[in-house]
Amino acid sequence: MHDQPRIDPDDLATTLKVLRQLPDLHPDHPDIRTVKREASFMYKLIKKARRDEIRQERQRHDQEVIEKTATGSPMRIDDETAGIPLVSHAPGAFAGELITARGCYICKEDFTLVDAFYHWLCPRCAAMSHAKRDQRTDLTGKRALLTGGRAKIGMYIALRLLRDGAHTTITTRFPKDAVRRFAAMEDSSEWLHRLKVVGIDLRDPAQVISLAEDVAAAGPLDILINNACQTVRRTPGAYSRLVEMEEAPLPADAALPEMVSFDGVSEAHPAAIAGALSAAAVAHHEGESLEVAEAAHTAA
Repeated sequence: MHDQPRIDPDDLATTLKVLRQLPDLHPDHPDIRTVKREASFMYKLIKKARRDEIRQERQRHDQEVIEKTATGSPMRIDDETAGIPLVSHAPGAFAGELITARGCYICKEDFTLVDAFYHWLCPRCAAMSHAKRDQRTDLTGKRALLTGGRAKIGMYIALRLLRDGAHTTITTRFPKDAVRRFAAMEDSSEWLHRLKVVGIDLRDPAQVISLAEDVAAAGPLDILINNACQTVRRTPGAYSRLVEMEEAPLPADAALPEMVSFDGVSEAHPAAIAGALSAAAVAHHEGESLEVAEAAHTAA
């Protein structure tokens, strides 16, 4: 309290002296109106400051509740390979109760009781999502194609498919990075042989058509998940490290999944759309000549 700013004692004494003189004036005196106007303005400022303080206290309380959850934690990293599991820091099933209600991401109903894991879900939808998150099924013998399976939710989906037994093909603009990520998983020896990584730029229609032909030639597809997208605008150099690592060789002495790639998939801009459909686009294994890849593609 003593550290807060205060009015100069002499100024305060003058203010009180003036206020004591006001009753001696006529109610319609201009000085009375001036003081009333300034007093009203001061009251509004004080009231607004108090409202702001209360709002900040509520926001601070609610933020502390959110940060205890797994999905709202400031330490959250949506990456299976980062070594930080998605866990809650709340001691029980709930992280706490919000002062200001928020709408559930799924059902849109307002809620205040926050699940320890899902900070954007009401208790009912959170319970349903918990059941779905831990749900398993036997996908042995099934073929799955997942676009955008290198990182974040895409990698989570791919791992779920692989661990449930599916033969899974993922697409990405950075195939070597994907290979390194999946090969680094502790249980990769159990499913790595069922993973195929395709380096492709889905902005190039010729590559998309070629991929569709390869997938169709391999037989019926049981699962198709279209996850690839660009949700956040990146700076020109955001992918420079990824592009650089695509030029580095993969480890020769490690078990790796099958990897094929189209040419130029990691470039910042796709091939010109004009004439793209007439251009040859064939995915090939690393070191494989275009002629051999085209022959295999045609034979399939």
